[in-house]
Amino acid sequence: MPRRRVLVDTNILVSGLVFMKGNEHHILQLAEDKKITLIIPEIVMVETENVLQEKFAGFERLLDIFLRRLELESVPIGQAERAGEESVGLLSDAKDAPIYAAIVVAKPDYAITGDKRLRNDLRKSSGVTRQTRVLSSAEFLQEFLE
Repeated sequence: MPRRRVLVDTNILVSGLVFMKGNEHHILQLAEDKKITLIIPEIVMVETENVLQEKFAGFERLLDIFLRRLELESVPIGQAERAGEESVGLLSDAKDAPIYAAIVVAKPDYAITGDKRLRNDLRKSSGVTRQTRVLSSAEFLQEFLE
């Protein structure tokens, strides 16, 4: 069976790097162990670097180390911006459009976000749910590890 492709947002990536005992860290560990393939949109990389610099100084180096250990996929910002135009009216918060767009472009098996509102919005979009299961980190681990 091919490896599951899993798109993560900024809060999953930051939490997984900073908090070593949480579900998010377990998901990053699955990627390091090559049990899943992470998809990290470029916009998520930029946001993650900013959050780590502002709130968790020193963890930026950990991000670099982690990324070098992975086989990962990226979604370029330009690709996501073009696809994000479809999200107008679908999302409660326009700043979530790049995540929506990255899911539409990359077509991952799973999209994991810690943002409950975003999860609910994405689950209502047939453009997303046609190919992708949208879950919290706990829901993903429960489903994936069964």
